[in-house]
Amino acid sequence: MSETGSIKYLKAWGGGLLIGLMGMVPAFADYNVVAVSAISRVTISGKTEVSTGLVSKYVIDGSTVSGTVSCGAANLPSAQAWHYTLIDLPKEPENAERHRINENLSISATADNNSHGKWVNKNAQYCASDGILNENASGFTAAFPITLSFYIKRRPIDNLITFPSMPLGGYIRSFGNPRGLNERIYTIPFYLQGGTIQLPNTCQVNPTALTLDHGTLSADSVSHRTSAPITYTCDSPVRATFSLSYEADGNGALPLKDTAGKTGAVSKLTITDPDTGASGRSIEAAIGTSKTFTVSSELSKITGSGQLSGSAWLIAIQD
Repeated sequence: MSETGSIKYLKAWGGGLLIGLMGMVPAFADYNVVAVSAISRVTISGKTEVSTGLVSKYVIDGSTVSGTVSCGAANLPSAQAWHYTLIDLPKEPENAERHRINENLSISATADNNSHGKWVNKNAQYCASDGILNENASGFTAAFPITLSFYIKRRPIDNLITFPSMPLGGYIRSFGNPRGLNERIYTIPFYLQGGTIQLPNTCQVNPTALTLDHGTLSADSVSHRTSAPITYTCDSPVRATFSLSYEADGNGALPLKDTAGKTGAVSKLTITDPDTGASGRSIEAAIGTSKTFTVSSELSKITGSGQLSGSAWLIAIQD
């Protein structure tokens, strides 16, 4: 008798001996495949002639994925593999197929295995019952390709579409049953590295990245204000809307967070037109050939300590 069998019953019947055996199958627990160093670093660059709509595509596949994963127990059949592709950004209010990066930039995704936004059961050999505990993420062919498409709503007046650096979501693989979505247990995380797409120039901006530094504040500070100039130089007169875009709190302020991710202060951001005095988070302004605006940050609710930081986008769109 094997180690997986046990005697169920022994009974004499008509002079013979009837022996029944009941097999015992070991129970295996569900498990996730977890990124160790696996990642897809999404880099956007180049030129485009379009003014609105689709401006760039990026394909996630074996050539654009690097690093390794931990396979967990690696003891379930390949037929019990589950897949989910997640873009972990808010939905665009006007288009449910797209996710919002900022007020002018959005992203959509498609997965060849149809796993975008839903669990799919599809045979996958990597991290199945072969007992290998670590694998190269580039070999996860059952997940690929995943195509990311980037869109703009309106043409920026400086004709430079700037992509921020930020996490986008990722691909999740589990075995046995779907698991790991709520916890964001990524097998291959997606990270937008940032970059730019150049349109034919009408206006140029200087500087292309603006830092508002409040310096070192005393422990009893309750508020603080700082500002910096930004200049737009155009080939011809133009009217535009200038907007500061960020994930605001309930009062419209930008939370500044410490290294642990806790909010230690909030900033009221404004842009001011020197000619009209118009000031706010979003203003309309006319530029002849050149104009220097002032971007200001006013801190309040200062409760944190150490280095606090936050980020926003200044988006200038032709009217």
